[in-house]
Amino acid sequence: MAVTAQREIERKYELPDGAKDRIDWSVLEGYAVTDAAVEHRLEAVYYDTAEMALHRHHVALRRRTGGADDGWHVKLREANGRYEAQLPLLEGSPERMPEVVRHLVEGLTGGQPLHPIATLATTRRVLSVAEDSGAPVAEIAIDDVAAVDERHGTRRSWSEWEVELADGTVAEDHQHRIFTAVEQALFAAGGTPSTSAAKIARALGAEDDVPVLAGPTATTSGQKNQKSGKKGGKKATGADVLSTALGQLAEQLVLWDLKVRLDVPDAVHQMRVTSRSMRSLLKAAAPFFDGDTAAELDVRLRELARSLSGARDAEVTAELLPVRVAALDGKASETAAQVLQRTAEQQAAEAVTAVRGHLSNPKHLVLLADVQSFAAGPPVTDKCRRTSARKAADKMLRRALRKVQRVGDRGVAAEDSGAEADLAHRLEHLHQVRKDVKRVRYVDAVLKRSGFTPGKTVAHAAADAKQYQQVLGEIMDAGVVAGWLGRTAETFKGTGEDRYAVGVLHGAELVAVRTGVQDGHEVVIELLARLRNDLS
Repeated sequence: MAVTAQREIERKYELPDGAKDRIDWSVLEGYAVTDAAVEHRLEAVYYDTAEMALHRHHVALRRRTGGADDGWHVKLREANGRYEAQLPLLEGSPERMPEVVRHLVEGLTGGQPLHPIATLATTRRVLSVAEDSGAPVAEIAIDDVAAVDERHGTRRSWSEWEVELADGTVAEDHQHRIFTAVEQALFAAGGTPSTSAAKIARALGAEDDVPVLAGPTATTSGQKNQKSGKKGGKKATGADVLSTALGQLAEQLVLWDLKVRLDVPDAVHQMRVTSRSMRSLLKAAAPFFDGDTAAELDVRLRELARSLSGARDAEVTAELLPVRVAALDGKASETAAQVLQRTAEQQAAEAVTAVRGHLSNPKHLVLLADVQSFAAGPPVTDKCRRTSARKAADKMLRRALRKVQRVGDRGVAAEDSGAEADLAHRLEHLHQVRKDVKRVRYVDAVLKRSGFTPGKTVAHAAADAKQYQQVLGEIMDAGVVAGWLGRTAETFKGTGEDRYAVGVLHGAELVAVRTGVQDGHEVVIELLARLRNDLS
């Protein structure tokens, strides 16, 4: 069963007793609130593992009955909103958890048993917020909640107000206008923003938990101390760098795993980036690890990245095709362009489905568990424990930069000698340089997110290297699109589809690849010169 999560944006509020009767909805500018509330009586049973794996990652799994959205819900809460997937109850056995629900969260649970942790009985009264035109834009839910913490029987009750947007994809300025309008009335009646992020957190007495983020702004506690080279009041070491950075990456990897399963936009790409970031760090820190565990984990992460590559290439093709068609200025018919676009999007969807199949493989769950175990106690050398955090970070980033230099020098030498003059070999040289430049970027980003800043010299060199990634990436993208067009032309044989349009696009893309390869040689020479100057 295909599952797609919807983005939800809401805000919660606390209002004093009796405030409901004092609210004047007429003060809303540009919006109107329905006079009569629709009442629902809801019951929700929340599930988690014995170790509370879902709660620790701010994921909620519940079975809800009594409302318009009866079913199983998986919610992922983040700083800028939440994603929710809904699945129907099983006919004849509504209390039994469907296997598809277990599969959605097994990357977080590791396949551990799920059991009830809280039961919430809610009396909900819903008001609708509409624009002056009559189009609904939000709902106001007034909830009276009675909760039981099933772990030890603690009972809690409270009332809260929620304002949830009808469309989680609207622009931020539109979101702001809606919330501001509703808050005018709520705040005038004594309302205040709620300090509780989710009902389940409140039911468990854990409403002060700090969110775990899965994006580029993810941080860990104590980051300010780490930036100054200290951790917990002690001088931070290379072991602290690796423990912190690997821990963050492991958390991000399991959360992106969930997002891929929920079909969250860009999740496949970000999971691939996270796996490559961890591989880049493992390679950069190789001299700091004891034994072969890190190298073995690198190989397994490479297989994960490969399983994600096809879907990412398909996504890139689908994104770039409209630009390529437009550049031909009418040489490809609109009908042919539409057929190609549908073909690319269908293949991208199929590739993502294949990725989800890979994530269901038991070997993948073992990998996730091993990544988390490795990150929790990385096997670092005594030298790593004695090396300062700044010096360790410097060595890791410098090692990644040296790899760019070695690979770049080999490619330039081969190009200049004419030993590998064919287009495929020249493109492969540029691909290798680009991969290593990206590794520099990944290592640099990982270190910065974890709060450990390398020395100025290597940081400046990393910034210089990053400037060349985009132009090299554009050449690689042209190669991806050219390859797809060539394969598509073959599949169109005998189908009656417009092969002429494919041929025109393919020819234009091959020209772009050849031009890019020629220019890329000069780009690499310039990059190497910059790095020699930076690191000399």
